[in-house]
Amino acid sequence: MQKSMGERLRAAREAANYPSATKAAEALGVSLSTYRAHENGQNEFNAEIANRYAKKFGTTAGYLLTGEGARTAARLAPTIVTSFDPDEQDQDGFAENGEEHSYSREHWTPQIAGATPEVDVKLGAGSGIVGEVINLPVGSGNVAGHKIVAEWLIPMGYLRNEAKASPSHTIIMEVVGDSMQPTYMPGDRVIVDLSQNQMTTDTVYAISDGYSEPQIKRLQRVPFTQPSQVKIISDNPALETFTVELGRLTIIGRICGHIARK
Repeated sequence: MQKSMGERLRAAREAANYPSATKAAEALGVSLSTYRAHENGQNEFNAEIANRYAKKFGTTAGYLLTGEGARTAARLAPTIVTSFDPDEQDQDGFAENGEEHSYSREHWTPQIAGATPEVDVKLGAGSGIVGEVINLPVGSGNVAGHKIVAEWLIPMGYLRNEAKASPSHTIIMEVVGDSMQPTYMPGDRVIVDLSQNQMTTDTVYAISDGYSEPQIKRLQRVPFTQPSQVKIISDNPALETFTVELGRLTIIGRICGHIARK
């Protein structure tokens, strides 16, 4: 037997991890009596309200109204790689709640089994580009992240054994600008291991200064400095090398692989 409109609404709310109608009403910004009347089947709701509920619960208005389509996009919600807003971090790189800011694949599931996501962010070999940032409902809150623009099938054996990367923590980013030429050319892609977000060796990293778009740069630690300093090096010899305190940088991840155009 097909569920009623209210039963479908309740199923979507529960699948999105809202434990009660009260929590759902608070998140939606509607009165509890109005929401309960919809969920209990006392009042039907129109397409406009269905769209509002669908966006919050990660489903479709069509499912809520007619039962057609997927029950919940809480299964669809993992389509982003979460990011952080540099304006919300303190000088130590933490949010107000004490959580460390970082990119994460926690809320992403591949459409192609074993694929690695390419995110809508371009690493600047100069100035980077942050693409569309979207918010999705997860549990009783929302997460912000970068849209997935492509999926790459890269053998896990290569990632583990050759690139020395964690397959479950890697993402793909496009390179723009000329500051890392001739090593990295505009339009090239790089494999970034998000789990390697500390500087353990002198190599190439995806970095952020907390203010501008993310960049791809070669980092070299300056010995015998306290606090630790690091040189930010562009492979393009025409460009200047900078030295900053390591603590001022956010290391997004280590560059573990390079997908170059011919």
